[in-house]
Parts: sequence; structure tokens; C-alpha cells
Amino acid sequence: MLATSWSIPRSRQHRHVSRRRRRLPARALLAITALTAALTTVPPAVADTAPPPGELPTVTADPLPTWQTNGTVWTIEIIGDTVYVGGSFTAIRPPGTSPGDPAELPRLNLAAFNATTGQPLPFNPAVEANPGAEVIVWDLQPSPDGHTLYIAGKFTKINGQSRPRIAAFTLPDGPLTGFRHDLDAAAEALAVTPTTVYTGGNFTTADGSPRQRLAAFDRTTGTLTGWTPSADRRVMSMALSPDQTQVIIGGKFDTLNGKPPHGLSSIRTDATGTNAPWETGLERQSDTRHSWATDLITDDDTVYVSAAGTGTFDGRLAVNPDGGTLRWIDNCLGGTEAITLLAGVLYSGSHAHDCSTQPDGFPQLDNNRHQRLLAEPANPDPARYDTPPILHWFADTNAGPTDGQGPRAMDNNGHYLWLGGDFTTINDQPQQSLTRFGDLTVTTDTNPPQPLTKPTVTKPDGTTGTLTITWTQTWDRDNKQLKYEIIRDGTSVIHTLDSPSRFWDLKPLTHTDTGLPPGSTHTYTIRATDHYGNTAQSPTSDPVQTGQLRMSRPSPDAPLR
Repeated sequence: MLATSWSIPRSRQHRHVSRRRRRLPARALLAITALTAALTTVPPAVADTAPPPGELPTVTADPLPTWQTNGTVWTIEIIGDTVYVGGSFTAIRPPGTSPGDPAELPRLNLAAFNATTGQPLPFNPAVEANPGAEVIVWDLQPSPDGHTLYIAGKFTKINGQSRPRIAAFTLPDGPLTGFRHDLDAAAEALAVTPTTVYTGGNFTTADGSPRQRLAAFDRTTGTLTGWTPSADRRVMSMALSPDQTQVIIGGKFDTLNGKPPHGLSSIRTDATGTNAPWETGLERQSDTRHSWATDLITDDDTVYVSAAGTGTFDGRLAVNPDGGTLRWIDNCLGGTEAITLLAGVLYSGSHAHDCSTQPDGFPQLDNNRHQRLLAEPANPDPARYDTPPILHWFADTNAGPTDGQGPRAMDNNGHYLWLGGDFTTINDQPQQSLTRFGDLTVTTDTNPPQPLTKPTVTKPDGTTGTLTITWTQTWDRDNKQLKYEIIRDGTSVIHTLDSPSRFWDLKPLTHTDTGLPPGSTHTYTIRATDHYGNTAQSPTSDPVQTGQLRMSRPSPDAPLR
């Protein structure tokens, strides 16, 4: 078991401001020094997309062709083979194209795509606000039967009809339903049961009745219910407990129904709307130094939480929904905005810059660098880990042009992982605000290792017929083990070795080529190959000549024979 109380050590607190909880009165913080992998010759290469027994495979790090948006994606919801995307945008366009492309299609803040192909679907409602007001679709949630899609955000009308900040569509055809309510400020989060729609945000009235940032509506009659819990500050995320008896709530609040903890707690879904027992809150030191829950997801027995913060905790944690006790926590630094769970792996979107407290995590990155996409096991083996290791999956985005986040929304259908945000590149290639990845049942791993630098070749002192080749490891986004081949004179593979590598810890490798003709000149290249045969090859080395045999000269006093 974990210890009974803890607070975050100051040396590990994040100092940057993110978008999206008071001190964490949680069960434990057991920080683990990141493991340092030794550089050794190993058996034939394996990959994290095809790992050895006991390790979880990831989706590939290769983004698949996907239509883009011309603005920020704040929420993604996958229902069957349809991906619904909401945010702040006015158009979508094909992959590989620039804004304004002739094939661009109008979409006002809400769009739908085929999960398998990435192609757009006809669903095209116009989500708008009053003139001059900001429009954001914050959250999308389906009914349990999949026949209704609920939408929350900052908007006032849809398809010209009044829908102040909450609405619903009938699926699969997508007409707007008669579900109409008036919230006086933004709704940011939704949770839906067979009978009830729960919402949270920054509003203080619903249909003219007092509702302090939380409200519920009857799904059958459409009426506002008597469920009246209150949050003293902004609600930003919601999820149902596995048994649907609680709504887990995250945000910037200090209290729910006047009770702590800050930032993360639980309310019963019954008519009382009272607090359920809950132990794990988020850190709050002051109005300017606190954390908040950006995203909440659940499986059969766990609530997974992502957090962002200002000078405080902003990683991820797993909580028992029965009492809110902490199961594990990671303390990667760099605000986390979105999470999704696929085949036992918890994927996250953040601007992580220091994961040194995690096994296999990276240290503080240089030059304000960030690794914005991460993967870790959702249920780490307790015999090996107290906090999840960072898996070798390093797809990446850039920062958004506004506040520098990048990823902001994630969802998956068991095979395809969709990612949205305000980024403009994926793996250094142009792609705006929306992309997707697949597991090996639906795609192949085609991403080659990163480029290699030119090897150096030296002639060891006092040798003949010998040259030493030195080069620096490269790395691959989803394969830790790489095979290196040394190629002499562009034709002959003279040596092969396998070596693990990580982008933050690239080591020098060497090989000595012997038995060469004395005085001969040679060049070398290095080829790196991943588990799937994808290769990268270095530039050719400068030519170097081996040492020559030195003939001894007879002494002038030696007798003639």
C-alpha cells in the first residue's frame, strides 16, 4: 500500500503556466528515480510496437492521413466508426494542404470524420455565438445508446436556432433535437447516463434557476432536475464512476457543496447531489499556484486524471472511484491537457519537459524543448513500479501559435487514436490541429529512425591495416532497439550490432575494422534499422588511409653476403 499522506516536494513543482488543481491530500507520492538503460549488445532488436513479453505494445508513432481543421480542436468523441470533433474553427481541409486550399470545406466549430479513413462526413451544423463573441465547443458526449450526441461550450445558437451553451443532436443523421436550455455562461463538461445529462462549467443559472456551475437535465422530458450541488469556482471536467452512482468532477474549485478537496472530488448522481466520500484532491497553495483536472476518464475500476497547474502538480494520476484513494501518480512536469486509454496504455497530451521522476523518463530537456505526447501503462506492475514507467512512444507535436500548448483532446475506438489541439506540425511535418495513429492491426510501422550524423574514422597510432569507426546513436519514435550496420566503401557490411537508444541519451558507438591492406584508403557509412525494416543511413565518412608497413634498412656496417 501507499503511504497515507503526502505533498509534492518543491523541487519537483512545475514553474510554467498552463491552461487547465490546493495541495494534494492524497494517499502517496513515491517518486522513483528514472532508470538509466545500459548500453550493451543485446539480442535481435525488438520494438515497443512489438515488445517482449511483459511489456505493453503501443500504437505506432506514424500519423495517418487525416483531414485538418483551421483552428483549435478542444474535444473529440468517437462513436463507432464516426469521430466528432469540436472546437474553434471555420473550415476543414485535406491532409498535406495549407489553409485556404481549394478543397477546403466549411465547418463551423463542429465536424465529423470517418475514424478509419480520416475523411470528412456530411455532418455540418453551424455552431455560432452572438456577433463578436467567442465560440468554443468544449465537450461532446453521447448517450449510452449512442443515439444522441450532447454538446457543451461557449455558443448561443446552432443552425440559426437558440441553443445557449448546451444542445443535442440525433444520431446517426445529426438533426438538432428539441433539447434546449439556457445557461448564463459557458458549459465546459458533460456526463450522460441513460436517464440524465450532467453538465459543469462557469454558469450560475440554468433556465433562470440558480445553479452554481453544476446542473442536470432529465433525458426523457428534457427538464431541469432538482439536482443542485454547487462548486465555488469553475468546473472543467466530468466523468461517471464505473457504477454511475457518482459524477467525478475536476476544475479550479476549492469546494463542492462547501467541502474540500480542491480541484478533484465526487458528487452522488442521486437526487440529493451530496458529496460522495473522496480523498484525493489537487494541489493548491494560492490563487496563483494551484492545479486543476483537465481530463477525466474511467475504466471498470479506476478514474484516470490529467492535471495542469501554475507552479504546482501537473502530471497524471489514477484514483479508486470508491472513496477517491490514490493508486498511483506520476510527476512529469509540463501541464497535461488530455488523456485516453487504449489496450492498457494511458496516452497523454501535454508539454512535458521533465519526467526524471518516472522510470525510463527523460530529464529536464534543454533549450525550452518539450515532448508533448507520452504513453505509460495504466496499471503498472506493483511488484516493479510504484509510479508508471514512460513507454517508448515519442510521437510529437509543436506548440500552438497562441499559448504554446499543442495537444488538447484525445479519444480512441480501440484501434485508432485521434488527437486534436492547436498544433501545426506532427513529427515535424505540417498538420494542423487534428491527426490520428493506429495500432498494428490496422496499420504498419513505417517511421524510420531519425537521421544519423556522419561517422568519424581514425587510424590508431602504430597500427597497419586497421581503422576505427565512431558514430553517435540515433533513435526511433516507437522502437527502442535499433540494429546498426557498418558499411565499408559503400558496398560491404563489415559489422552489425544491436543497441537501445532514447532521444535524450544518445551514446557514442565504435567498431574497429582490421585486416585491411596496409596503405589502403576507405570510407564508411552507418545504417540504422528498426524492428520493421525501416532504415536511416548516415552521410559517408571522410576517406582515411590505413597505416603502411615500414621496411627496415640494413646497417652500413653489416657484412656483405
